[in-house]
Amino acid sequence: MPLFVLRRLTGLWEALIAFGHLWVHIPVPPPADPTGPADPTGPAPGHPERLCPDVPPTDRERALWNDLTGGTR
Repeated sequence: MPLFVLRRLTGLWEALIAFGHLWVHIPVPPPADPTGPADPTGPAPGHPERLCPDVPPTDRERALWNDLTGGTR
């Protein structure tokens, strides 16, 4: 395809995108939390699987943790 045609199709494509932005609202994602999560490896705060720091693990939970990690934390 000649370069002239490709340039015109590119311009047409960009014009269609600009026209579509007039009719379709694409929300902007909220800004990231500047402080970041306290524990990036765990679930988000308030998640039902997040551990409570003030509740000690049960003996069964400790045994499962030892099985999973080989006794290291």
